[in-house]
Amino acid sequence: MLQTINLTSNRSFLIRNFEEDKTATINAHKGLRYEGKFNDFHRFRGNFYLTNSQGDLIESFEIVILIGKEYPNVFPIVFSVDDKIERIDDFHISKEGAVCFEHTYVANKLVSTGLRVFDFINYYLPKYFSWVLLKQNGISENLQEWAHQDKGTKQFYESLLGTTNKNTICLFLESYCNASKIKRNDKCYCGNGKKIKHCHIEAAQYLKSTSKQTISKDITLFQ
Repeated sequence: MLQTINLTSNRSFLIRNFEEDKTATINAHKGLRYEGKFNDFHRFRGNFYLTNSQGDLIESFEIVILIGKEYPNVFPIVFSVDDKIERIDDFHISKEGAVCFEHTYVANKLVSTGLRVFDFINYYLPKYFSWVLLKQNGISENLQEWAHQDKGTKQFYESLLGTTNKNTICLFLESYCNASKIKRNDKCYCGNGKKIKHCHIEAAQYLKSTSKQTISKDITLFQ
């Protein structure tokens, strides 16, 4: 279930800065408006219209979107401000209405190369609100989601490394954190004897977007 998507890789038109991103976003989503900058956050507010493939309205959700000053290297914060979603962990939404769209480490990877508001909205909002509607109607058998808190972090590493073996994951994380840099011809951190370029090179490079200090703390999850 690991999200290895690159939301900025398939750009059908050029967006060079926030002003162009803002314009493209509100032109594509007529229910949203840009309210300005408040406390270092750009703020969008209004209704997100969830539609089917024919463009017919399924449901609308009132939301606020905050974009931090680190744009484009920041993951947007989205608040649900109506009462259509119960604010409980099962719906991945806080008591304050903040929606959790993605595991933090996946978000770190996405924003490391820049994330447009336009792409974020077009990918994550239909995905999340469709998921919510299905779950509200009891259709959850095949729905994918990250587990909560430490369980979600363990799930992330299991997906990234393709194993549930605690010893392998622990060894990989310890070796990765102790390495000064990733050398393609070194033995893989997982301990199987292969060169990392023929084994977990992509996983090691993926983790570069999250600090080693943070990753080192996760080792205790597998000990």
